[in-house]
Amino acid sequence: MTDDLMKSSGSGDAGNSTHADEQRLYPKVRFRGFDESWRTEKLKNIGESFSGLSGKKSSDFGHGEAKYITYLNILNNPIIDTKLTDKIEIDNKQHLVKKGDIFFTISSETPQEVGLSSVLDTNLNECYLNSFSFGYRLKEISMFDNLFNSYNFRSPNFRRKMYILAQGISRYNISKKAVLNETICFPKISEQKQIGKLIKLMNSLLSLQQRKLELEKQIFYALKTHIFAKDLFFNGQKDMIKYKLKDVSNMYQPETITATQMSTNGYKVFGANGYIGHYYNFNHKDDAITICARGASTGAVNFVPGPVWITGNSMVVDIDSKLINQLYFYYYLTTLNLKKYITGGAQPQLTKEILNGINVNLIPINIQIKVANILVLQDNKIKNINSKISKTRLLKQFLLQNLFI
Repeated sequence: MTDDLMKSSGSGDAGNSTHADEQRLYPKVRFRGFDESWRTEKLKNIGESFSGLSGKKSSDFGHGEAKYITYLNILNNPIIDTKLTDKIEIDNKQHLVKKGDIFFTISSETPQEVGLSSVLDTNLNECYLNSFSFGYRLKEISMFDNLFNSYNFRSPNFRRKMYILAQGISRYNISKKAVLNETICFPKISEQKQIGKLIKLMNSLLSLQQRKLELEKQIFYALKTHIFAKDLFFNGQKDMIKYKLKDVSNMYQPETITATQMSTNGYKVFGANGYIGHYYNFNHKDDAITICARGASTGAVNFVPGPVWITGNSMVVDIDSKLINQLYFYYYLTTLNLKKYITGGAQPQLTKEILNGINVNLIPINIQIKVANILVLQDNKIKNINSKISKTRLLKQFLLQNLFI
């Protein structure tokens, strides 16, 4: 479907141009075969608002023959999840929702969550709207595609309008009247359907990738759990030798880096949470195993490809290569739960003395290498899926920014 996309032949920047006495609007990217300008209307001119539940007490909720759409359902879903409605008694004074309705959140602790929308894509019997949201019903529903509306009202361009309308300090609110005064742009319904299908396809792809990622992570966890069990890759405890960490490695904390050592052409710098910049010099030419020694990530174990400058918050673990395969030992350390050795209370830290005293169990190095190869293979699968997810998200973000006005 993406092969059918092309740059807009309209005007250029956000697609705005003036022709005769009329302003013509075009998205930056659109499907081939569509060249008409988009229509722009104020919401109050093409639809009407309605309120959510009113006059209810807490005892009225959680039971009854009717149901209502919750605030969180709107907040978390561009299209209402009909399985996530709550019960309430039937009340003929309340406004019933119907297919095609668009719901907006009125209040939130952050401006990013105010005015978030969700579309009802199916008819529900005896269903109302929660009191912390308001509903919007289009007058000519046949002119609109529900999938398109669900993404259009959450597009970056429309969301920016909602941020501006959000008012408050500790809690943010939005005026229903102000929302209805905003404009929305839309093409003819055939183009709406194409756009809706494409974004839905992107969402489905992301969901599949996320499920695959979780599955591969579970496999990785199971592999590590069972591989490091004492009797899986070697003959019980017969081939296992117990050491203290200090007997098989040398640990040290790198010096603190100063601002004068910075350089955009230098080596990568590895902090507790990953690469944080570049520096002119480096203090570790080879790959390294690091343990975060203090801060919020204390106890985290990382494998850092060299050459690299490692910050003073991390402990470098140099191993005895005659006894230990480096990758094997990295994966082994990630299973030890080093957080249980943390001291310091409000300022958590791991000291060299504590780490040196930790017991480690080692198997013959030839078996270590086999184990490491298995784990690296699975670890790389996870990294590849993460890379695909990042690219899919970037593509989706590009489409949301450029398929809509």
